[in-house]
Amino acid sequence: MFPSVYITGDSVNARDYVGDLRERDWRALALTKLQKSGLKVINPLELAWSFRECESGLGTDSADKRVRRALELIDQCDALLANLEESSYATAMEIFYAHRHGKMVTVVGPSPFSPWVLTHSQARFRDIDRAIDYIIEEHPRTAPLSWALQYEAQLSERYEQMPPCGEPDYKFIGGELPVLVVAPHATAYWREGEFYEQDSFTGSLASVANRLAGCHSLLSYYCCVADPCWYLDTPFRRALTDFVKTGKVGLTVLLLGSTWHEAPGLQVSYYGKKAGRVYHRLLKEKLSRLEPVDSSRFDEPVRPLIRFLHEELTTPTIVVRMHKRYRMPRLQPNLFSMVSSLLSEFVFEAGKELERSRH
Repeated sequence: MFPSVYITGDSVNARDYVGDLRERDWRALALTKLQKSGLKVINPLELAWSFRECESGLGTDSADKRVRRALELIDQCDALLANLEESSYATAMEIFYAHRHGKMVTVVGPSPFSPWVLTHSQARFRDIDRAIDYIIEEHPRTAPLSWALQYEAQLSERYEQMPPCGEPDYKFIGGELPVLVVAPHATAYWREGEFYEQDSFTGSLASVANRLAGCHSLLSYYCCVADPCWYLDTPFRRALTDFVKTGKVGLTVLLLGSTWHEAPGLQVSYYGKKAGRVYHRLLKEKLSRLEPVDSSRFDEPVRPLIRFLHEELTTPTIVVRMHKRYRMPRLQPNLFSMVSSLLSEFVFEAGKELERSRH
């Protein structure tokens, strides 16, 4: 996936820009130039805050959802561009949040800059064009290991938290390739009256696959009151069904974890038509660079969802179960980097082959 930039700040005209964008605001200018240079722009207009809105008083629920949405979008980016021509509480807080979460922050505005801005940004400019050019030259891209650590740190806050009223307990991240990577136990869950801890870093691996390979990803995002692998009448399963039925998925990959006391380290099993076994073999070959891969089925706790996928939705499904040691990027960074790289490499190759077979 392309490096991504979140842009924020109250709308100010790009007064000094000469060309066919002269009458358009700075957001349109940034959007056009960044995209032409191969960067993805995250949410340039949807969440723009204005003084008029603040003075009129946004409802508490609406404002809270809007803030959470903004923070989630910043989580998905590599960099932030902030226009400080006019002061804004929202922009200042977004700068602080982005910097604290390892994003490259670039600001444009009048000097002298506040010590707070100096401390929480990497670059500062008076001219919007120079700020945009700087981001293009730097081409910010968060390393997969750092991205996973950042992502899991935020996800860990929701491991055992129930979703706020009106919000789903899952998160969908769209891509381009016809492969869906699913992490149904990225957070804690309940099954048959028992509480189960999350398969840590499976959600981050799904997110990394989306960024590196461009696949679709679906993961549990809050504690699930009903295990989405065991119970089929859940919001998670309904979202999965709706997306698969759009015809944008030719292969589903489920990521699960195993504990310290279980062996072997890597298990890969396949469910579906014989034609899809080529993908099963491909993934086994790749992961066997790490250690011998076991193909025996271990699917009792997740069988309802697997059966639904390959029998009801007729979607070829690969289940990958990884030992804890592959999901410890702080203590075992090399193993985590290798498994994330090999998984993403597989997803990309399988996705491209599926695209070719459809034409």
